Amino acid sequence: MYLKALKLHGFKSFADNTTLSFEPGVTAIVGPNGCGKSNIADAIRWVLGEQSAKALRGGKMQDVIFEGADTRKAAQFSEVALVMTDCEKQLGSDFHEIEIMRRVARDGLGEYFFNGQPCRLKDINKLFMDTGVGRTSYSIMAQGQIDQILSSKPEERRVVFEEAAGITKYKSQRREAMNKLALTEQNLARVSDVINEVARQIGSLKRQAAKAMRFKRVSFRLRHLALAHSSHQFNQLSIALTELESRVAAMRGDADTRRTSLEARTRSLNEKKAARSSLNQRVQDAQQAVFDLRSQKEQAENAAGLAQVKRTGLTERIASSQDDLAELEMQLRELASQVDTGAQDKQMQLTMLGSSDAVFQDRNRELAIFEGELTKAEQQLNAEKFHLLQVESAVARHRTESSGLEVDARTSQNKFDQLSTELAQLRAAVVLATDTLAQVRARVEEARAEQSRSSNEAQAAQASLQAATQNFREGQRKLQEIDRNLAQKTARLKLLQQLQEKWEGFGEGAKALLQGRFVAELGEQKFTPITSGLEVRGEYAKALEALLGSSVEAIAVADLATAQKILTRLEGDQIGSVCLQIAEQGAGNSVAGVSLPAGLRPATDAIANLEPTHPAAGVLSACYLADDLNAFLDFWKANPSFSFLMVATAKGDLVDRRGLIFGGYHKKPANSIVQREVDLRETGKAVVTESKAHDAQRALIEQLNTALVEAEALLEQKRKDVLVASQIAASNTTEEKNAQRAQADAAQRLARLESELTNHQRDHDEALSRLAKAQVLLAAAEANVTAQKEKITATESGITEKRTARDEKKEILAAARLELAERRQKVEVLDRGLSEMGRRRAQLDELLVQRQIELETWTEQVAQLEQETALQQGRAGEVVTTLAVAQTNVEQVRGELSTVEQEIAAVEQGMTSIRSEAETSQSELSKHEVKVAETRARAQFLTEEVSREFQTEVAGQDWQRLLWHADDEPEGLQALDLDEEEESANASAEVAADQATAPKRRKKKENKGEPTAADLAAFDQHNWEEVKAEVDALRQRIGSMGAVNLVAIEEYAELKQRYEFLKTQSDDLASAKAQLLKAIDDINQTSLEQFKVTFDQIRKNFAHTFQILFGGGRAEIELVTAEDPLESGIEIVAQPPGTKLKGITLLSGGQKTLTAVALLFALYMVKPSPFCLLDELDAPLDESNIHRFTNLLKQFVKESQFIIITHNKSTIAAADAIYGVTMQERGVSRTLSMKFDQSKGAAEVLPVTIADAVRSAAPSAPAQS
Repeated sequence: MYLKALKLHGFKSFADNTTLSFEPGVTAIVGPNGCGKSNIADAIRWVLGEQSAKALRGGKMQDVIFEGADTRKAAQFSEVALVMTDCEKQLGSDFHEIEIMRRVARDGLGEYFFNGQPCRLKDINKLFMDTGVGRTSYSIMAQGQIDQILSSKPEERRVVFEEAAGITKYKSQRREAMNKLALTEQNLARVSDVINEVARQIGSLKRQAAKAMRFKRVSFRLRHLALAHSSHQFNQLSIALTELESRVAAMRGDADTRRTSLEARTRSLNEKKAARSSLNQRVQDAQQAVFDLRSQKEQAENAAGLAQVKRTGLTERIASSQDDLAELEMQLRELASQVDTGAQDKQMQLTMLGSSDAVFQDRNRELAIFEGELTKAEQQLNAEKFHLLQVESAVARHRTESSGLEVDARTSQNKFDQLSTELAQLRAAVVLATDTLAQVRARVEEARAEQSRSSNEAQAAQASLQAATQNFREGQRKLQEIDRNLAQKTARLKLLQQLQEKWEGFGEGAKALLQGRFVAELGEQKFTPITSGLEVRGEYAKALEALLGSSVEAIAVADLATAQKILTRLEGDQIGSVCLQIAEQGAGNSVAGVSLPAGLRPATDAIANLEPTHPAAGVLSACYLADDLNAFLDFWKANPSFSFLMVATAKGDLVDRRGLIFGGYHKKPANSIVQREVDLRETGKAVVTESKAHDAQRALIEQLNTALVEAEALLEQKRKDVLVASQIAASNTTEEKNAQRAQADAAQRLARLESELTNHQRDHDEALSRLAKAQVLLAAAEANVTAQKEKITATESGITEKRTARDEKKEILAAARLELAERRQKVEVLDRGLSEMGRRRAQLDELLVQRQIELETWTEQVAQLEQETALQQGRAGEVVTTLAVAQTNVEQVRGELSTVEQEIAAVEQGMTSIRSEAETSQSELSKHEVKVAETRARAQFLTEEVSREFQTEVAGQDWQRLLWHADDEPEGLQALDLDEEEESANASAEVAADQATAPKRRKKKENKGEPTAADLAAFDQHNWEEVKAEVDALRQRIGSMGAVNLVAIEEYAELKQRYEFLKTQSDDLASAKAQLLKAIDDINQTSLEQFKVTFDQIRKNFAHTFQILFGGGRAEIELVTAEDPLESGIEIVAQPPGTKLKGITLLSGGQKTLTAVALLFALYMVKPSPFCLLDELDAPLDESNIHRFTNLLKQFVKESQFIIITHNKSTIAAADAIYGVTMQERGVSRTLSMKFDQSKGAAEVLPVTIADAVRSAAPSAPAQS
């Protein structure tokens, strides 16, 4: 693989599209300073992914874009492409040739392309990994990088050794594996936290899902029974609707018969009316025909008169045309006479023209002979003048050379003075650079201290941010918990309010009264239950329920009259029963004289803030609350005179004054009205409390968020301080290096300037000697010019005499030419006259024929007009006869129309009785259709009610199958793996009973299977009142269950599935972690083995190449830490001949360069790079070292391709091809190429020689760097 081409466009000083083609071997790139040679090296480094604008000698990446020149605008983007060929083996690619391209625009947007397709920098780095090609590899080496490579830290020297060892890709894989390992450990920790949280949530959802299952079972049976009841009602309505529709159909048939008879008579009437319309139209048509005949008669008479007028006009035009024909014949005879005369004149002029032409030809031949002689004389004069020009050119050349040498002498003196001044300035600059270096070093130490302080403050800010983040997350977690509790309590409060609004738990009679259905009897009175608004203490809810018993549904009324009206209406409408409490009939309290023992108190104490006038106070009079049943029984036994109605305990035990005792285990009531009042009040208070807690927590969250934002802002500021301090430190370090470089450069320039001053004095002396020789040659050339001018003067005198004689002969020839021209003009005039007369004659002939044709046409038209006049007069007579017939026809049609009008009147009179009978039949039909509409409306109402409640269509339901499947288990509940024992333990007694029957229902479904026809027929005599009662009971049961989270079943299944998924993920992450650890160990082992082998080989090669380049000496490379070769730094020690072994920092510039070259070739002996770019690497070497360098270079040409940017002639001589970089246009670089043919010992140059290119670019401006 080798570098085939480099393409540049808009990169630094290369404004135009520039392509540099390379071949295997050595290619030298030459040119004067500042012409843009090093921009080629920068382009290769940049396209391979260089990210540091400073490394490209710029401040930002947009600096690589061409900035413009005096005559050119700035480019909008920069683009460099690198073409490699023979890539299959080294890159493992399917492509024989690849192209890597990089582009950057003014807006900073950068792009990479691989074979024209967009790609990432990571892809390019991966492509060239372990090939020796890269922006930091040993394939690119510049003069300034020698110190960077040799003088850098030992750990930083590993890069080139790892590239040669081929372990770069392994280290990249190791870094990726370590990153993946860290990410895996983080994910594993997060998954463990999530698993613990999900396990906690599963317990809560499991209890909610169990309750939802119970709710679904009840809802399932309610749906089947309610749908069956509605479907049966719908079927009964459908049967009634069918009977009504059959009656309506029969009545519609009778109405249709009458309508048919009426329509037949109507059609007959319409036919007669149509006949009347037809006769009316016939009358109109006959009258129109009379009118048309009258019009035709008038048109025929008018046409006959018009034809007579036209015939008269044509007769007059025929007479005028005959006169025109006579005049045209006379003009033709006159024109023929003129043509004969013109032909005779033309013949005479042609004879005279021939004579004049012969005289002209004789004079012309004489002039041609004389001009030939004059031409020869003028040619001789031109030759003599040309010789004079040559002599004068030689004089000018010698004069210019003499002037140039004089200018060179003066310029040389000025240059000498300038160099002397610069020498003094450089000496002062050396002193200034030393002082500047000391100041910069002080600023470097100060910046490093500031950087350390900023870093410590940033770490403290980071810790503060972590603490603030933790507090904020904890606050959010508490807020979420409060949100969940508030949502649950709010949902329960809404449910209780809905139940209260619907009066759930009350009987049908009570509901009817509370819902205001007795307005007609009782007016706008408002009724409320006696328990409404009571502040019952929660621990006494069961006791109060026991005391009230069935009167818990009691409704307060004002008097007995109102109660009687209510009861009468309920009994009459059979709505249901109701319990009423009459305020004026309230009972008194217990008798006085018996003091109440401890543990026994009035029942009204269970209600806070109970007014004595409240209806509940009357109901609870003489009722008591006991702390313990046995204690009260003992008290009653001891005080048999104690008067009471009922005594209840908090557990629900009840003692009646009749001696009845209700006790034992009390199930939870299906629909506790008192408990619902308690729950509604307590839930409302809980919602208010949770809302306040929610607001407080949200305020705390806002405070924590503010603290978090402040911590983030502080951390960001500290990071900026660290960045600024780092930038200042880096800037000062760079300034220190620049100061050191400036000091060294000043010393080098001082030595170079002294040498240049000596050479300049020698060149000045040689210029004075060349000036004296040039002045001698100038004097000889001026004498030759004078002699040649005298000879030319004599020749010009003879030529003047010949020109005078020639002019006389030209005047004679001109007179002959003028006479000849006049003769020719006369002949042409006669020709034009004859042509004009011929054209006029043709026109007259054509006009004569046209007049004859018009005369014939007009004669024929006169005859036709005479015939037309006779024809129109005959047609007018015929129209008069037809007009009389048409008028007779009009009278006849009018008689027929009168007869039809009489028939229409008779038919309309007979239709009146038939229309009356039809209206009577339609009235009966409308009444039956109203009944059909009412029945259909009832069915529609039932359909809408079912659709609203169950979201299904009642018409498609099979009520028999619904009753059969009402005991089935709801679909999907069997698959939910809830623990039945846990479900039973958490359920109430009523729910436990429901679960006890659930297995029976499932077993019943399994035994029964699908119903047979006999099973379905058994439901025909079903008791629908029992079905309706059970539906109402099921609805009350659902209402008593309170808030149910139906989504809990799905959430539980999903959460459990998520838990299992997370467990699987956790196991997978643990397995992945183990695999990553094993992969890292394998990579380390492979890298270690490969690095050791390569390092030992490079050490041997380095010692060998060092001795070749230095002509002896010794060099070593060693691992700083041998225990860890993969991370150890590399130390380089060199001992040039005649010196002791020492570190490379103590070597001179030339010795460092040779050491770097020796290391480069040592690497190439192990793993040669496809190409190697050396940017002025040979600059510090003297001639003998250059010779060693080029000899060693030739040995590696077969292994790699070398591109050398150089000024050295010996290095250029070793090249197989040369590229010259010029700057003919200021600020714009161009390339010129030359390829050597080693077999012929010659060079092919395109398009000009390199020397010319270098000379033309010598005074160029510096290239854009």
